[in-house]
Amino acid sequence: MRTALAVMIAGLALAAPVAARANGAFPAVEGVLVPADRPQLFMLVTNFGVVLSEDGGQTWSWSCEQEANAFGVLHQFGPAPRRRLFAVAGDRVITSDDATCGWRIAGGLLADQQVTDVFPDPTNADRVLAIGVANGAWSVFESADGGATFGARIYQAPAGDVVTSVEIARADPRVVYVGMFGADQSPKLARTSDGGARWTVNDLSAGVGPGFPRIIAVDPDDPDTVLLRWASVTGGEALVVTRDGGATATAPLSIPFYFTSFARMSDGALVVSAVAAVSPAQRAALFVSHDGGASFQRNDAVPGVLALAQRNGVLYAATDNFGDGYALGASADEGVTWQPVMRFDQIGSIMACLRTNAQCQASCQALAGTGLGSPGMIWDQAVCSAGTAGQGGLGGGAGASGGSADSGSGGTGGVTAGARGGGCSFAPAPPRANRGAAVLAAAMIALGLSARRSRRRASSPAAAPRGC
Repeated sequence: MRTALAVMIAGLALAAPVAARANGAFPAVEGVLVPADRPQLFMLVTNFGVVLSEDGGQTWSWSCEQEANAFGVLHQFGPAPRRRLFAVAGDRVITSDDATCGWRIAGGLLADQQVTDVFPDPTNADRVLAIGVANGAWSVFESADGGATFGARIYQAPAGDVVTSVEIARADPRVVYVGMFGADQSPKLARTSDGGARWTVNDLSAGVGPGFPRIIAVDPDDPDTVLLRWASVTGGEALVVTRDGGATATAPLSIPFYFTSFARMSDGALVVSAVAAVSPAQRAALFVSHDGGASFQRNDAVPGVLALAQRNGVLYAATDNFGDGYALGASADEGVTWQPVMRFDQIGSIMACLRTNAQCQASCQALAGTGLGSPGMIWDQAVCSAGTAGQGGLGGGAGASGGSADSGSGGTGGVTAGARGGGCSFAPAPPRANRGAAVLAAAMIALGLSARRSRRRASSPAAAPRGC
């Protein structure tokens, strides 16, 4: 797998725009996790690792990207008692039980699949679904052991159809939805009400036209109501709502560019962020609905929102650290006004469990403005040696540097955040720095930032982020 990663990095080096690499794409937050049952925990997924606070934002620590979680996306927490952290990285489902200190790569039937999505059952810590594709066939697989292995294929798409997303209904976990893009460019929504034994496939074209659909969220109280993100084959996107399990669908909100994230407030209000303009400069906007998605009010006076989450009625946004002056903001009025919560220069230390990790040290030095492939200074060099006693567990064991977590250990804490804020085994990272680790870490920093930024702005619907 090290060889495969090296090939991937070499490919990115050839494909990445020269200007982006020369400028060093700005570090940015890509996801926000604020677990409802851990009110002091903030976890920010960035393009240079994970940043977290266990004390309500008073102090912040950093967990670097390791081989197992490099270029990870779709981070989300599963429910108690495991409270496991899930993500997709390297075309595999990965999990962590110790706040990103170590990662495990899922096995079973997914070993021969390219994974594109994962969704933990919000009511059952043992049940997890994932999308895999092999030899052109798209399927949904189920895990009964919390995502450690996947042993059942519960759905396979018709030949030529692409599976875009999967989600379990919180109100009735027997109900599962699968979004699909048909070979004829039709948006489709498959539904089962018995856990996967029988499926009904609905073509949404009559209501919204040809396009690429992705599930944003199933209503937590109504398993028949689903919100989808639909990308037109000719450009632009729309929010699509079905209130009858996919039999019919409407598009109450359309925009010329693309959506970036979604949050459901504690009172049921829906908040959607989007890129509303790209010239003369990229501009963000929020759209808020108080009638279940029937209509939306637009707010352009917002920071550069990249991701959303909510907890106890407070809306949190990942923002442009350099353009807005902060990386995480909070709003108590659904985005009308904002208060800064965290800037990158407030990150104080590497997590204690990773301070001796060679890749973390090399990446930290690069982000301190020194070392091979530095994108520029975002924090003081003291971050690379600082640490807080007891840091890195969040209720679980610290784990070995770069190693895998024990599936029976404690967890990060939390429940699935909102509708979503996102194999084989790697050898543990060496305990001390060497040139190979430094080169790998620098490559991840230099290429990862630009590759992620390019991927986020890609015009292809298949490359677009899920958005929540």
